[in-house]
Amino acid sequence: MTRGRQRLLSWLRVVAVAFALSLLAWTFRDVDFARVQRLLVGVGAPALAWVLVPMGCALCVESLGWAWAFRSFGQPVPFLGLLRVRVTSEALALTLPLGMLFCESTKPFLLARHCRLQTETSVAGMAARKYLLLVSQAAYILLFAILGASYLEGASVQVLGMAGLSSWVLGSGVLVAVSALGCALVLHRGRVAERVLGALSCLPLQGLQTLLERSRVRFTGTDGELRLFFRGSLLRASLPAVVFFCGWLLESVETYLILRLLGVELPFVAVASFEVALSFLRHVTFVLPGGLGVQDLGYVAFLRALGVSDPLIVGAGFVLLKRAKEFAWALLGYALLADDLRWTKASTARPRPFTSALESGSP
Repeated sequence: MTRGRQRLLSWLRVVAVAFALSLLAWTFRDVDFARVQRLLVGVGAPALAWVLVPMGCALCVESLGWAWAFRSFGQPVPFLGLLRVRVTSEALALTLPLGMLFCESTKPFLLARHCRLQTETSVAGMAARKYLLLVSQAAYILLFAILGASYLEGASVQVLGMAGLSSWVLGSGVLVAVSALGCALVLHRGRVAERVLGALSCLPLQGLQTLLERSRVRFTGTDGELRLFFRGSLLRASLPAVVFFCGWLLESVETYLILRLLGVELPFVAVASFEVALSFLRHVTFVLPGGLGVQDLGYVAFLRALGVSDPLIVGAGFVLLKRAKEFAWALLGYALLADDLRWTKASTARPRPFTSALESGSP
């Protein structure tokens, strides 16, 4: 990456964080934090510990679904290894501007470290996971856009300033479904990596050409792995999406649980219907760390529109618990990443036996 692009990326991160913090401050500019503190103290520390559980379950469930996808390549992987990869990469996605880019770029290294996977298998597995996430998210959004249509329309004027929120959420589900279908059609042909290689080969960079030639086998191997995943019917390849759907569902369970702890009794369908809308918004605004600011404003707006008493106080308490949960899991992820980096540094500094033999002149 050139210095100019690095500078531009750095400025984009700074602007994203500044915007997120400004929006967060504006949302809670009139909040009485003493009342928020009393609300949280009234819940009690033991009950608050339950806030950590749904995300942990979601990470475990998604790791099971991902392991199922890897078995489609004929590649069994250890569940605990995949779970560690998910916890570590999720920490980057939750805390960094453009965190999804850092999250994806570290996965091949983490999969090699903890699952002993070759790069081509890792990349193919990541592509299959993206497809399964799209399929499951489309089902998640469409289901609760339909079941919760009355709640979405009831909140529409206050949230959007006009009617039609249920149609917008339904449309976003259709958009994700179309994206999943397009992804399947592209990956099913099994020539994605080959085409990427061909496009990169057109660039007039000698160093890049040398690197690409060395990596040609890996590009071909990735296409081969994808053909294994999509062999047979599309329905068969999509079966692990059922497990991923359960992971999405746990996001709504988490929101419902936090609201119940804060004394808010809303129907689960109502909670899930606005959660699917905000989860889609968070993924669209991936430039912001964890959807900071935008998602928080959305929660307060929905609580107000659904008639919750003291929506600003409840919203502030809700956001604090939600972000504290993310911070706790991110701390664990960064601790695991630090351990991985220490291992990498140590293994790099220590000469391998074969290298030592060459240097000593022995066979």
